[in-house]
Amino acid sequence: MNKSSIYTVMVIISLIIVSCQKEAKEPGKPYNDLVYNIYMGGKLAGYQKSAIGEDGSYYYTYEYNDRGRGPKINERVTLNEDGIIVHHEIFGHNYLKDTVNEIFKVENGIATWKSSSENGEVKFDNVSFFSAINSSYGVQDLLIKKLLASSDKEVKLLPSGSIKITSIDTHIINDSINLKLLELSGQSFTPTYAWIDKNDRFFGYTSSWFTCVQKGYDSIAKQLQPIQKQKEEQYLKNLSKSLVEIPSGKILIKNVKLFDANTKKVRSNMFVLLNGDKIERVSNIEIKESDNLHIIDGSGKMLLPGLFDMHTHIDETDGIMQLAAGITSVRDLGNSSNLPELKENFDTNKLVGPRILVMSGFIDKAGPYAGPIGTIINNLEEGIKAIADYHNKGYKQIKLYSSINPEWVKPLAKKAHELGMRVSGHIPAFMIAEQAINNGYDEIQHVNMLALNFLSDTIDTRQPLRFTMVAEHGHKLDFESREFKSFVKLLKEKDIVIDPTVSIFDGMFTVKAGVVNPSFATILDRLPLSVQRGYYSGGLPIPEGKERQYKASYDKLLGIVNELYKNGVTIVPGTDSMAGFGLHTELENYVKAGIPASEVLKIATSVSAKVAGVAEHLGTIEEEKLADLILIDGDPLVNISDIRKVELTIKNGVIYTPKKLYDAIGVKHFR
Repeated sequence: MNKSSIYTVMVIISLIIVSCQKEAKEPGKPYNDLVYNIYMGGKLAGYQKSAIGEDGSYYYTYEYNDRGRGPKINERVTLNEDGIIVHHEIFGHNYLKDTVNEIFKVENGIATWKSSSENGEVKFDNVSFFSAINSSYGVQDLLIKKLLASSDKEVKLLPSGSIKITSIDTHIINDSINLKLLELSGQSFTPTYAWIDKNDRFFGYTSSWFTCVQKGYDSIAKQLQPIQKQKEEQYLKNLSKSLVEIPSGKILIKNVKLFDANTKKVRSNMFVLLNGDKIERVSNIEIKESDNLHIIDGSGKMLLPGLFDMHTHIDETDGIMQLAAGITSVRDLGNSSNLPELKENFDTNKLVGPRILVMSGFIDKAGPYAGPIGTIINNLEEGIKAIADYHNKGYKQIKLYSSINPEWVKPLAKKAHELGMRVSGHIPAFMIAEQAINNGYDEIQHVNMLALNFLSDTIDTRQPLRFTMVAEHGHKLDFESREFKSFVKLLKEKDIVIDPTVSIFDGMFTVKAGVVNPSFATILDRLPLSVQRGYYSGGLPIPEGKERQYKASYDKLLGIVNELYKNGVTIVPGTDSMAGFGLHTELENYVKAGIPASEVLKIATSVSAKVAGVAEHLGTIEEEKLADLILIDGDPLVNISDIRKVELTIKNGVIYTPKKLYDAIGVKHFR
């Protein structure tokens, strides 16, 4: 079906929805037409409409705007008399504006499904409930109804897996609104949550980043959020108790190869003694064993300092993935106001997670493309106050975002520097990187922001143009030009740190729907089947005939990383993607870009520690430093991908076993 036909179908479906504003004439609880409001970071960003038509089918529309991105879809769903989907069609576009054309149907006893990213067929069992890739919250209604009717509160899903209600909590809000909070397990690493109303209809979902709630009840969403969050945290706290091993005495790691992040060399047959949260001794002379030592035999393995992920937006559910991947320290570059509380929970092992070494205060200007979190300001004075507020709460860095007025950058940076804070971020719209640096930036997030420096200062980078313009024109970048060389020289002279997050552009620029995201191709079979499906959804809409051009533009981004390294510009490894595995991919891509593996490991340890301001305590394996180490079953200096083979993680002298961590969230260990 061509785009014109899809548009026609969308219009027809929309008209049907509008014309079918009546209650379903079916037994049991009524299915009234409902409208939901969608908020991004507290700002109204879209809607969800749910209705039933005269033909008995259910119709849904779903749309929201997230900084110029966001889906817009129309759905029609038909159930049989047993409440099982027998027809489901979805038209529109997805989050990155690529065309959605997904259909499921049952004919002659055969269930078939087809979308831009997958297709299949099985014998229809009249039990399994189809789970679409691009579905809206509307179908939650139908699935919840089926789950509640099931004797064990569990439903098999197509194409695979199942979903189960593992708890139902009743709440009365404002003394009159009866709601239930459902905990749903089986479709992600940890449970997901949904609120239902007195008619067992989907009422909403709430978080600091994204909220969907029935229209008319918007004001109580903030009351629901802490209730839901407490439920989420309690699950993870209960889980964490079984995943933390606190030794009763000292830890001895013996006969191990040790990566020295200072020299980038490997020292063989080493003995490392840990005493509480400190490294007591590092020696090539055998340390005598005793009964009160916790012995770890490192024969044939390599000991490294704990890894750093320098670009996260971490939440409670990420902690397990981070430590399992050997990441003991992270920097957060924009989050909700409860970040200090999360940091405390990780530090005290109430929740399993890494050290949050740097909290960055997020600031953007109010407007249609403002960021979804942090402090949204209307004028410079509010920005100055926001910086002071962040500083008083223990934040060490300020991240400026795309809608900030270019004229505000210099005074905002001046205020941050007066308080001893670093300044980083996106390059504001209608500004280029060189200007931001000269106005006070200490660091730049995302390598595409460097490529945009050579395009134009008239590009509205608040929108996805910051991606598409680079995909269209990045391949023409000339590293030998005087303009490029002058810019790289400026980065070096000003000691600007670059956080490339280069791997996310591989998934954006190089694959269409139906092809696995290359950033996670090697570990996809380790993930739950329900999670795997999302990594075939593709990236930016790639115009026909421009596949090689977009791939060449991504290769240029790798080339920029290489040029930065060759010219001595400081690079730190950040992900802005899947916790844990995303960092492994980023490090692999640095090697692919031409950086030696030994240097990449240094970047991920001692260099990051220096940039984070903690080199005195972390980043290398030395006596008196904090006991953050990882044991690798392999040699990442020979094969950087061995960084994925984490056998043991020690953070602050506490032992975490990656296999146990992964088992707890349904992920397979590398073995």
